[in-house]
Amino acid sequence: MINKNLVIIGISCGGPKILRTVFTGLPILNAGIVIVQHMVKAGNSIFASSMNRLTDMDVKIADNGEYIENGKVYIAPSEVHLELENNNRLYLTNGPKVCYVRPSADVTMKSVKKLNRWNIFGIIMTGLGKDGVEGMRHIKSIGGTTIAQDEQSSVIWGMPKAAIDTGCIDYVDSPINIHKALISMLGVIGGK
Repeated sequence: MINKNLVIIGISCGGPKILRTVFTGLPILNAGIVIVQHMVKAGNSIFASSMNRLTDMDVKIADNGEYIENGKVYIAPSEVHLELENNNRLYLTNGPKVCYVRPSADVTMKSVKKLNRWNIFGIIMTGLGKDGVEGMRHIKSIGGTTIAQDEQSSVIWGMPKAAIDTGCIDYVDSPINIHKALISMLGVIGGK
């Protein structure tokens, strides 16, 4: 049986610009990628459309109940939390804000389970506050790989620094090196 790869990215202030660096020229990867970007609802479709032009992967706003497919990127819609069922199905929920935000990277990351043949990757990037810290700690605790953006490239180093301070981060790197790491860790399954 084939291993399944899941990547969850938590990001906030300065996120769209940083994600452009990570996703520009990214081929279709052997993984499903979920992005939890704090943004106003009016920006959802514009953000997804601009991201879709950067990569060969299909980028879309996540729909309630849909299954994650390899080679696709799912953006958590604003004003709701995104949770995963069995690491492969997305659910949108109306729970209270966590770390003052909804969607919260913590909620998404903490819904991931340790399952056989699953490789989980958590990435925490630029942003104010501590959203994603507990989620990254959870991913590390179930045997996942954790990556934080470095201080030099962060617009605001709050979220990555808070995660690094817990000792649960495996790698600290720049967006361009995170781009390269995703390709090398996940493998490529095609192009548009």
